[in-house]
Amino acid sequence: MNIILQQVTIADPASPHNGTIKDILIVDGVIHTIDNNIKGSSAIYFSGDNVIASPGWIDIFSHACDPGYEFRETLETFANAAAAGGFTEIFALPDANPVTDSKTQVEYITQKSQGLQINIHPLGAISKKREGKELAEMYDMKQSKAIAFTDGLQPVQNAGLFLKALQYVKSFNGVIIQLPQDKSINASGLMNEGIISTRMGLQGVPSIAEELIIARDIELLRYTNSSLHVTGITTAKSVALIKAAKEEGLNISCSVTPYHLFFLR
Repeated sequence: MNIILQQVTIADPASPHNGTIKDILIVDGVIHTIDNNIKGSSAIYFSGDNVIASPGWIDIFSHACDPGYEFRETLETFANAAAAGGFTEIFALPDANPVTDSKTQVEYITQKSQGLQINIHPLGAISKKREGKELAEMYDMKQSKAIAFTDGLQPVQNAGLFLKALQYVKSFNGVIIQLPQDKSINASGLMNEGIISTRMGLQGVPSIAEELIIARDIELLRYTNSSLHVTGITTAKSVALIKAAKEEGLNISCSVTPYHLFFLR
């Protein structure tokens, strides 16, 4: 099957066509030609206003729900939804039932996801059952193709345990992903604390609940010289802390949710 994408904006920093408006010819699922004006009598044409073509997107923090919560989602429906949204790589959080805290659970995801439309990469838990008490079997999970390690929406609160996790993954070039939330300050907040949260009658999350954990984890990262990704940051100070750590040479990265970018417009 031949498909021609007409006059789309190419968004790919690795491409010489980045930022240009071109036609793209796709032959049997593979990009064949990129040019100003492509014609094909047997091709299916696709066009629209303000269409952007980019490499497949990656979601590093997504709930697969399988195993244990298949009534919400299966790996098959998970993959189909991701593909429909333009994602080709998905990191599956370890918050299924049972928790992905052993090589057996990692292998369940890797084997069951073979042949699906996208690549699903299991994230292993940092702690057993995501309880923040004991380290999980991270080396074994890495050997079974866990791509990184996180406790997901239950971020590690214990500094000593997080220190051990950073030290442990360093031995095999692993990466820790942390959602920066101090649960002793932010127990059940629903949005950033401020005038809007007050007007809406919703319990707010103080900025310091995020920034304290980031500052702590940067100190632990500096001590261990390991690798850390901070996900879901929301404040300017968080950005400044991480920027300073990167400029210092620490192996740290960060990400934000699409919603925070959208509502900044």
